[in-house]
Amino acid sequence: MSSSNILGMVGQATVVQESIDHASMFIDQSLVADYNYQDLSDLLQVPKHVQPTVSGLLDFDYPSLADPKIGLGSVRELGDIRKVPLPVELVEQFGHMQCNCLMGLFPDIGRAWLSVDSDIFVWNFEDGSDLAYFDGLSETILSAGLVRPKPGVFQQHIEFLLVLATPVDIVLLGVSFSKHFEGSAFGEMHLLPEPLFTVPTDNTHVLNITGTENGRIFMTGKDGCLYELAYQAEDGWFSRKCKKINHSTSRLSFIVPSFLNFSFIDDDPLLHISIDDSRKLLYTLSEKGTIQLFDLGEDGKGMSRVAAISQQTTLQNSALVARTIDKSNFKPIVYIAAIPKTESINVHLVAITHTGARLYFTTSAFYQRSRPSMLSLIHVRMPPGFSASAAPQRPTNVRIAHYRKGTMLLAAANSDDGDLFWTTSPDSFPFQMHMRETHEVMPIQGRTWAITEMPSWGSDMGEICLMEEMGKADPPAVVTQHLDPPRKFVLINSQGCYLMTKQQPVDQLRQLLLNTSPDSEQVKAFFKLHREQACATCLILACTTRAVDKEVIDSATRAYFLYGGEPEYNFAAPAGAACMSTTFGESEIPHQVASFLSTPRRGGDLPQTSTPFPNVTQQLQFQSPASNTFAPGSPEVIFSGKHNGLCLYLSRILRPLWACGMVKEMPAPSGQKKYLMSRFYSEQLSWILVKLNAVHEFMARNSQFNTPIVTERMADHHDDHTPNKGTNGPSHCDEQDVFRCFVAEADNQERQSLKQLQILVARMCESLALWKILCDHQFHVICAALSVDQQNTLRGMTFRNFVVMGREISRMLIHSLINMYLGDNAATDAISHRLREVCPTLYSPEDAICSKGNEKMQIARTAQQPTDRNKALQEALQLFKDVAAEVDLPTVCSKFAAVGFYSGIVDLTLTASKKRDPQCWGLHFYKNGEPPADSEGMIAYSNRMDCYKCITETLNYLLSTSLSHPQAPSVPKLPGPPQVTDDPNRLACAEAEKHSEEVFRLSLKSDDELFHVALYDWLINKSLSEKLLEIQSPYLEDYLKRAASLHPDNRAMLDLLWRYYEKSKNYSAAARILAKLAERRSTDINLGQRIEYLSRATMCAKSSTLRTTSAVEGEFLHELEEKMEVAAIQLQIFELLSKQQPNRPDFSDALGQLNAELVNITSLYSDFADRFGLSESKLAIIHCAGHHDPTLVESLWQDIIDKELDLTSNQTPRTQIKVLSDKIVALGQLYSSTEKYFPLAFIVKCLEEKSAQFNFDTVDPAFVLRSLQKIGLNIPRLHDVYEHLYKSKDACWKNFQKPLHLLTIIVLLLNTFADMAASFPAYERRHFTTVALDAIAAHLVELLAESVQDNSVRILIQSLRDVQAKLERLV
Repeated sequence: MSSSNILGMVGQATVVQESIDHASMFIDQSLVADYNYQDLSDLLQVPKHVQPTVSGLLDFDYPSLADPKIGLGSVRELGDIRKVPLPVELVEQFGHMQCNCLMGLFPDIGRAWLSVDSDIFVWNFEDGSDLAYFDGLSETILSAGLVRPKPGVFQQHIEFLLVLATPVDIVLLGVSFSKHFEGSAFGEMHLLPEPLFTVPTDNTHVLNITGTENGRIFMTGKDGCLYELAYQAEDGWFSRKCKKINHSTSRLSFIVPSFLNFSFIDDDPLLHISIDDSRKLLYTLSEKGTIQLFDLGEDGKGMSRVAAISQQTTLQNSALVARTIDKSNFKPIVYIAAIPKTESINVHLVAITHTGARLYFTTSAFYQRSRPSMLSLIHVRMPPGFSASAAPQRPTNVRIAHYRKGTMLLAAANSDDGDLFWTTSPDSFPFQMHMRETHEVMPIQGRTWAITEMPSWGSDMGEICLMEEMGKADPPAVVTQHLDPPRKFVLINSQGCYLMTKQQPVDQLRQLLLNTSPDSEQVKAFFKLHREQACATCLILACTTRAVDKEVIDSATRAYFLYGGEPEYNFAAPAGAACMSTTFGESEIPHQVASFLSTPRRGGDLPQTSTPFPNVTQQLQFQSPASNTFAPGSPEVIFSGKHNGLCLYLSRILRPLWACGMVKEMPAPSGQKKYLMSRFYSEQLSWILVKLNAVHEFMARNSQFNTPIVTERMADHHDDHTPNKGTNGPSHCDEQDVFRCFVAEADNQERQSLKQLQILVARMCESLALWKILCDHQFHVICAALSVDQQNTLRGMTFRNFVVMGREISRMLIHSLINMYLGDNAATDAISHRLREVCPTLYSPEDAICSKGNEKMQIARTAQQPTDRNKALQEALQLFKDVAAEVDLPTVCSKFAAVGFYSGIVDLTLTASKKRDPQCWGLHFYKNGEPPADSEGMIAYSNRMDCYKCITETLNYLLSTSLSHPQAPSVPKLPGPPQVTDDPNRLACAEAEKHSEEVFRLSLKSDDELFHVALYDWLINKSLSEKLLEIQSPYLEDYLKRAASLHPDNRAMLDLLWRYYEKSKNYSAAARILAKLAERRSTDINLGQRIEYLSRATMCAKSSTLRTTSAVEGEFLHELEEKMEVAAIQLQIFELLSKQQPNRPDFSDALGQLNAELVNITSLYSDFADRFGLSESKLAIIHCAGHHDPTLVESLWQDIIDKELDLTSNQTPRTQIKVLSDKIVALGQLYSSTEKYFPLAFIVKCLEEKSAQFNFDTVDPAFVLRSLQKIGLNIPRLHDVYEHLYKSKDACWKNFQKPLHLLTIIVLLLNTFADMAASFPAYERRHFTTVALDAIAAHLVELLAESVQDNSVRILIQSLRDVQAKLERLV
């Protein structure tokens, strides 16, 4: 894969990621919009619990769908009513009735029941089948109830308890089921022949039996008391297995017979019980209309009476709220229903009167989570018929009612032979500010005995539940209609059971499409009423997967595009004023992505801003994520209903898991570490996946509506059709042209947004399919193989994040899944094919090849024969090389290393680097100095270097292993005996060294210059410069030269370069680099190292002149030698200054300057030697410069001698003599060959004067002679100097009171000659002897002419005669 292709893929991946980010924001906004529904208390316009309100008095409260303004007269709230007659066997039982007959419904198990005297019959009310009966009682059945048992009390096969009350006993029967029927939660019903418990009634007439979800059983009595049938598994010390408790009197009432309590209770039978399991509350309704509230406690196991409100109080409060309504409408109350938390946070109970009026109550202040403390009327809602222009028909004589989730069913007495059945529901008007309901009336033959709602069984979603936010009731039905099956109600009377289906908006639209055509006015009216909701609803039908609905699918698709509207600009509001608008950055969509776009604009499109009902809280207006072509301040784009409806539908499909964590922690058995499990089951994911795939197919199926997108880049080619930036339109366009430009831009932005949604849907389908596969393959095992960081990432990851930014964790999970197969020695072909099928972008063909390669690696790992192992390794290598451009190189190389296949690491890495940069842009980038502007070259270079790390890291490991000893001692990690830490995969030192050499050898064979650069960098970083210099490669010189030029201050690189040249016998180049190193100004090397560089440079230059005769090289050598001399003086100055006072600031600065660079000879003299009075250095400088100044030279020598004596002034004379002698010898050896810089006569005089001055002659009178002889000066020359000095008769000697001092030294000099005369050549010996004898004779004459009374003179005369005698013997 070329670098251009790689860059293209990177760019396209970036665009895709941006598209997913933008589209996910639309999903977020749609979820927020769906969350923006009112609580029931807000719909009823109740601000506080102490401010009751009234509604139902305006036409607005009960709009008629048949109204011409709406035009949906054929839409019904209830579908076709199906009548199921009573079983024939039951009809015969009516003829045997003697005392009592009752009839009712058990909706929890889908059964109806009939009691005739002491017998009870139960059958399936949906088809009249599965008739069961119980005839084990001898007394007339007064009431019956079906409840769930308490957990752990009965055996598991007992799923329900049938509670039968007679005048004498209360009997509990066990209910079980076998072979469940399709579409039902239960199968064939069985009643246990023997009662589980029997409790006496104590003459209590039980009227109603109801149970809670945790198994408690409550009963109402004709005596006005609330009873509980308490039961348990075993008897206790003070309790029986089963007992009846009267909660209306004392807590000990179960031990007091009822005939002792009757006088304390008014005769007001309790007719109804309603239980709120969500809040753990219980309500009762008495015959006289008194409503009582009982608190069951936080855990549902307590019982306390909280409040009661009489019918008179309710009547008065209702009349105060609805002052214009006759009081008779508020009594009697015929029905109460608890309103759970899922329906409302603030409204807790509704009571229905005989005229259909609803009275809403609360038990606490709004939005408080305290336990109930009151029973307060907060709203009165009148039924249809009370508005000024309403039809005269209204509910009267309501006998039976039912209320749940906003839907109210009323059975009102119409005649002796039948009832009128009223239905009210707010489902057609979701997201309103006020409650608005539709209503229907239909006659029912026969008098109604009971009405209830059937529970939903067999939902496609299984047990998944919506992850609703805390403190919110369930959303309107339109939000969950794709998820929930239609609600079903059942009514029973003497004619049979009537089954009714409550139509959701999607059912209403389906019926319209079946009965009419998409072009009909009624379908158009449906879209006009519901707007975006209609588009979202239409998508449910258009994306169905049932083949029998082909006609509906086609009609729904046509209606979706026909009435979904078009995007438009909101000219009425400035930019940013649109509701729920979000501004995104500019993005582009790759043309390769299949598009899902809108139809051409039609004349019959509905304006999306008009509606006959303005009080709508949900109005989706999304701003385009693409940049606006027009100037700032231009109007915003309002997306069409198609776009917003699609967002809504997608968000509703994803609602159960979008913001939900993907995993949950489960406790492991035996106290082990917790493990991760998927929060969703495979079946639940399948349901959502089916829905999303259907949407994806729908979008792909309708891609024929695609038209090219006009982006800003393309806009340059058609400026004549685009408004000028900074204006509301071009000056040469009329208003119609400007409008067309706005329309085109709006269409363009919506198409981009729809493309982004399509990309998001595709990614979601793949992510869900992957997660489902993981759930099917021991999810906890796959997660356990992840790293700790990856597991922590997964813990905090929602499905949204998994889709939007979970690509990397998806790859890790796939990798773990494949490894699980490999760990079981299983083939990966099947799982690879499955992954490629369901998530091709997350698991590419390259990934499949890698999986096959890993399988080969596993075979090699377990192979017994070397040939089989090598064959598998070579096959794996070839597979990985085929996909080297995309392979996870570090992981594969680590696997190769684990099996010792180090040659494969080199081969694969070098192949990968070439495939990832076939045009060698990386090398071009490198050779051109790595310019920042070359972004493509930079990426290619970085990719190559990342590849090369696999080889260098392998070399790192092998090198460290070869240098470490497995038995080397180390600090123990834990106390106790030594732990055995043998690693079976650890290489021996020798083996590691062998592999290291092999890898290095294979690496050097590569012709990849950039790899050589990486390898050389590694050698330098590992301080293996010697190994680097051993390499014979055409790339090494260029590498070193480039490194030295890019980093001229890098001394190490310059060292390598001159050593390379020296090793390759390019002495001239080595000498110049060495000279450069010596001369460069820096503080990383000292003066001694600079001199060493100069010395090496001089040697290399000499070697170069031996190989060539170039004049340039000779001149360069001469320069180096001169610099060497100056450097030696600089070193001398440095050492002298170091010995003096280095802590002084001026000294420290001078030392720093001398160390930092080579100073020229002029600066050395003026800035250092002269400044700090360094006479020796000044002498050396003028000697080096060839400067002749006798006076200066003599002054320097004088100063040198004086300083030496000053430095040793506190020492003994002998020490002073030695120090001074050493200094004279040292300097004399340097300068004695040149009289200009070694004035012998002056030096001798100066030294002898100091000897006389400091009485050195008394300690060692010959030290000057001895020092000069050490320098190499011969005796004849010294004799001449001394003779000349003596004859000059300088007055200084008299001043020292030693006029004969020099003569004494001459005597010593001549004695020395006489003693070592044999070492002189004969001619020289004879000549000097003659000269010496003449001099002695002269001195004797002079001395004898003076007074000889002085003892020192006599001694000196005698010494001269002795020397004379010695010399005469030599003649």
